[in-house]
Amino acid sequence: MKNYRVALTRDYIVEIQAENWKEAKECVEFFVAGGVDVSTAVEKDRYKFEIKRIKPVVNEVFEIEEISYE
Repeated sequence: MKNYRVALTRDYIVEIQAENWKEAKECVEFFVAGGVDVSTAVEKDRYKFEIKRIKPVVNEVFEIEEISYE
């Protein structure tokens, strides 16, 4: 089999409850990883937010290169 290095971009629309837009922005940036809510119940309580939905909207390869391991 051949080996490839693939550059992938993924974008999501996230619905979140938060105190204000700044808190919403910071919580989404910090607690969404790979399209999954990675926050704990303690973090949700401490920062007063809840991620309601994460919807993937883009999943696209923009570069691919064959590579070899030596």
